[in-house]
Amino acid sequence: MGWMDAVPLWDHHCHALLREEERDNLEALARCLTEAPLDYPLRDIKKTVVYQEALAVAAQELGTQPEEEPLRRALRAADYRAYCRRLFQNAGYGRLYIDTGYTPEQAWSLTELQEVLGISVYPILRLETTAEWCFRQSGSFEEWRTLFIQQVSQARQSGYRGAKSIVAYRSGLHIMPVDEGTASRRWEEMRQLGQQRLQQAELLNYLVHLATPLLIQQQLPLQFHTGYGDPDTDLLQGNPLLLRVYLETYAQQDHRVVLLHTYPYQREAGYLTSVYRGVYADVSLALPLAASGAVRILHELLELAPLSRVLFASDSHSRPESYALAGQFFREGMDQFLSRVVGAHQVRASVAADWAEAVSFRNAEALYGT
Repeated sequence: MGWMDAVPLWDHHCHALLREEERDNLEALARCLTEAPLDYPLRDIKKTVVYQEALAVAAQELGTQPEEEPLRRALRAADYRAYCRRLFQNAGYGRLYIDTGYTPEQAWSLTELQEVLGISVYPILRLETTAEWCFRQSGSFEEWRTLFIQQVSQARQSGYRGAKSIVAYRSGLHIMPVDEGTASRRWEEMRQLGQQRLQQAELLNYLVHLATPLLIQQQLPLQFHTGYGDPDTDLLQGNPLLLRVYLETYAQQDHRVVLLHTYPYQREAGYLTSVYRGVYADVSLALPLAASGAVRILHELLELAPLSRVLFASDSHSRPESYALAGQFFREGMDQFLSRVVGAHQVRASVAADWAEAVSFRNAEALYGT
């Protein structure tokens, strides 16, 4: 029996699933297992370890061969809702925190997802999406600012358990303070250019600093996309070490920051969790996409990170097989890590058992609430 066998998983960062109409869409399965754009050859995605493992997960559950045509037939004939529920139950999922800033087309709503899977589902507020909605409703910078403050200030009351920023995608993680006058000028430029997408660095930086005290007041954590993502992000600007000025600014204000994904900067993220109070990290997306390297990547995060600062997440979307693989790789990685530290580093078995629960769900419980 392993350390992780009976421990539930609370996935603190993920996305919604496609409805049953897409049950036999294996292209959607392949596409959700890569960050490549739609023009990237599908034949190459299918020659990845993670795609082959996903086929095996589906085949085992459906009692067929891990080949596309038998799987399509089996999925078409299956009770897809029951299939999704079984995969989540077998993987031990107990709770999902859904980033509402990205929802696949034809996806179940959060209410439907909770009903289908039989587990609790909670939303995470995306700051940039909220700010863009406020921009469309506003005729001036001041109106936009007021409406954004109102939306973020009511986040907990509206049921959100945290917030997320994708500033790494738009302008990078070197987030500096920006005065209101500069932000107002950038807002006007955006309006004059007819833009709807927030992408100007100074306005994005202003936005994050505007939201942060509001989140602190509500005791809501702020997730940051870092590291790995699709080609829309400049990976060099997604290094979490670039957050140093931002972290120093709020270090003494009980601000809780979560570094999402982190790969290939998992060691840098582990360092930040070890020196800054209130900083947490995961290796979602690498779980499951890195597949053969997922265990190693998790272990590299754990080289410095306290076990009280590490969380489980998948960043999965669209297909349940992705969730199943993320859970599998995470359990394998944690089992190997805990066995090693007990056997070679004088960690007591009772401590290791506590750590298994901490990274699986208790750290998420402390951050996001029960």
